[in-house]
Amino acid sequence: MANITLSVPDWVRDLMKRYKEVNWSEVARRAIIREILRIKAVEEGLTSEELDILLDIVGAGEAVPSPLDEETLQAKVRERERRRIRRIEEVEG
Repeated sequence: MANITLSVPDWVRDLMKRYKEVNWSEVARRAIIREILRIKAVEEGLTSEELDILLDIVGAGEAVPSPLDEETLQAKVRERERRRIRRIEEVEG
């Protein structure tokens, strides 16, 4: 995994020091992943629902995302879409 350095205003650093129990690296990592996926979704024409699904699949919510190769990610997206369609069909009767 690569390392990066972030600059924050002094007042933010002071607050971060106050809340040492928070893993600030993980907070930044999740925010960066969410933003990258949001940009990618816009470029590829995904809806906000599809973006939410993608974020859920890669674990960019609360958990640490695990690296997925493109084939695995595509398989998970297809499976998630199949389940979504089944739920819609169940509701429509």
